[in-house]
Amino acid sequence: MRVARELIVGDPQRLGGYRLAGRLGAGGQGVVYEAYDAVGRRVAVKVLHGDAGSDPELRERFGREAAAARRVASFCTAGVLDADLDGPRPYIVSEYVEGPSLRGAGQIFGGDDLHALATAIAVALTALHDAGVVHRGLTPDKVFLGRDGPGVLGFGLSPGLGTALTATGLRPRAPSYTAPEVFTGGEAGTAADVFAWGGIVLYAASGEDPFAAGSLGAVMHRILSLDPDLSPLPRPLRPLAAAALAKDPRARPTARDLLIALIAAGQAAGQAVPRTDAPGSETVPLLRAGAEVAARVRTACDDPGLGALAESAFAALDPADRERVPAVFLRLVVIDADGQAVAREAGIPAGSEDVLHGFAGLVEHRGDRAYLVHQALPYAWPRLKEWIDANRARLVARERSARLLPPLLAVSAVFALVAAAIAAGRIV
Repeated sequence: MRVARELIVGDPQRLGGYRLAGRLGAGGQGVVYEAYDAVGRRVAVKVLHGDAGSDPELRERFGREAAAARRVASFCTAGVLDADLDGPRPYIVSEYVEGPSLRGAGQIFGGDDLHALATAIAVALTALHDAGVVHRGLTPDKVFLGRDGPGVLGFGLSPGLGTALTATGLRPRAPSYTAPEVFTGGEAGTAADVFAWGGIVLYAASGEDPFAAGSLGAVMHRILSLDPDLSPLPRPLRPLAAAALAKDPRARPTARDLLIALIAAGQAAGQAVPRTDAPGSETVPLLRAGAEVAARVRTACDDPGLGALAESAFAALDPADRERVPAVFLRLVVIDADGQAVAREAGIPAGSEDVLHGFAGLVEHRGDRAYLVHQALPYAWPRLKEWIDANRARLVARERSARLLPPLLAVSAVFALVAAAIAAGRIV
């Protein structure tokens, strides 16, 4: 299962209309969070680090990344849904791609599944490159195996379709998939993404990183001087992978060339592949045809969202405990000044121990007090949202009473002191 790590001190609980549930990953400039919008849709939110957000150059680059990402046709990539680039913490919201990464799945691919996976990555690269975007970090960790087929995540922005390693100070995060020209000071352009495609297809068929060695220097030597063993690949894929892994970037096919060849190979093999008028096909029909092939990949996808986890826990309770669940959860939320449900710590009714046990991981308790682990749960779990909406007036009144009670008690205490003083004759 792909699990987001818990939020840490300093992480926001909410950004705009999104409730953050956990960390999916972090890098030098920002963090990617699992989050939920107001209707419970799970999304990914990429946020600049606090100090990075105050850097005008990084903000400007982040804005260009968002603009470039919006241009990418959302075939086998995560589409951009929203962005706020002017607030104190700039962020980009994109579709959440369910499922494990290619590396995390631990699956060896062959036959039609390998062909469909190779096609999916070629679709994503064609969409990116047509939009003027270079991934610059494509590895098996950036290919996700979702319910609707594979998708490529984590793409960045490359000004002018190319970034020199030596000029920008970038360092390859996964050396086995870094093109030779990048190691020698050349551009990490579209051809470098195609090189990574070849390496990833070979990884999918073998389970081994193609140029792996004990040190960065040894990896560089292999990439610059040796050709990998392509025997794990079926014959139709070998020439494409060999061309993609050519040392000279000018000898490599484009991502579009790869996609057209893969669709043609599927047609020649008798697969039910949508027809295109290759090689002169317009991009969108070509991407759509490739995406239909990609959707045939079948793999385990155990990546439930918070709502699915909560609903599963609710269904597992016996009927008597299910009846207690609303009373427990409605104690653990309040309605804030913006009218939004916010998690809080509160006492829980007696006899709720089995409910708390059933929701372990979603609700934590200490003695007779409990709290929601994730602030996003009222957004993510439709059943809880229905309970909150049905009891909104009571929750608002309860919160208003809770706010008024301390000052009323203070006033009552003053009156009591005054009355006592009058009774004692100290005040005439």
